[in-house]
Amino acid sequence: MQAAYLVLAHHQPNHLARLIRILDRPDCAFFIHIDAKADEATFKQSLEAKSNIVFIEPRRAVNWGGFSVVDATLALLSAALGFAPPFHRFCLLSGSDFPIKHNTRILTDFDSNKEFMRVDRKLDPFQEDSHGRLVGFHWFADSSDANLQALSGKVKREPYRHISLYHGAQWWALTRDCIEYILRFLSSNHEYSSFFRHTLCPDEIFFHSVVKQSPFASRITHDFETASNQTDYFLSNEHGCHYIDWNAPSGTLPKVLDLQDLDEVLRCQCLFARKFDEQRSGALVARLENMLAC
Repeated sequence: MQAAYLVLAHHQPNHLARLIRILDRPDCAFFIHIDAKADEATFKQSLEAKSNIVFIEPRRAVNWGGFSVVDATLALLSAALGFAPPFHRFCLLSGSDFPIKHNTRILTDFDSNKEFMRVDRKLDPFQEDSHGRLVGFHWFADSSDANLQALSGKVKREPYRHISLYHGAQWWALTRDCIEYILRFLSSNHEYSSFFRHTLCPDEIFFHSVVKQSPFASRITHDFETASNQTDYFLSNEHGCHYIDWNAPSGTLPKVLDLQDLDEVLRCQCLFARKFDEQRSGALVARLENMLAC
């Protein structure tokens, strides 16, 4: 099998159905985690029941900024790794993504040893900037205890000292060898996951830090340490195999894409884009569907 798509979704069941329909091939499969706070039935109703579409259980209640995001991702990986025949590539998507290249191009790029990931910075837990604070303080995003939640970002903690920590974009597409290395590392370093349970936005650090100290680091497609021009690197909206506009001049970021973004999206080398909204992005998704179905 060529690719396992690992999908984190919590809303927009109709958009998720369009995403899966355009990517569906006999040599690919979809492993879907629906946030436990959402109605899974509406997602299942929007999709045709097929052997290569798997809704994983149990579901986690996913909270922004919490380890629950990583926990759900690891559950998706566990389900996909147990699938036969084995996959060469594991691609993490959200339910707000959509492809911007044909399946043939996507699978050609996936049939390589590239690790599609973006790493933007090394974290310094002693630096009290917005990024250092992610790992330099205790955070309780997954706690139901209001008193603990109120302490988030206020209590300093001991830094993680076993490997350096790196921060980047959440979404990635990694080879099987790289994924198996990550899981071996986690199995041998139980304190690593424990540390991240009280980290803010661990999904942007957890996998990246392991890959950066691994034999696969030189394969990372977007790494600030190997960028020839730092200014151009940080102005780029290419995040691994995703186009994500964090550089829009105004409004909530990342930018919700619409038809005005079509030319820019098609010019980039990325395979997917986000963020799509069923209403605001409807015309753009329709254009992409027509182009990719040809």
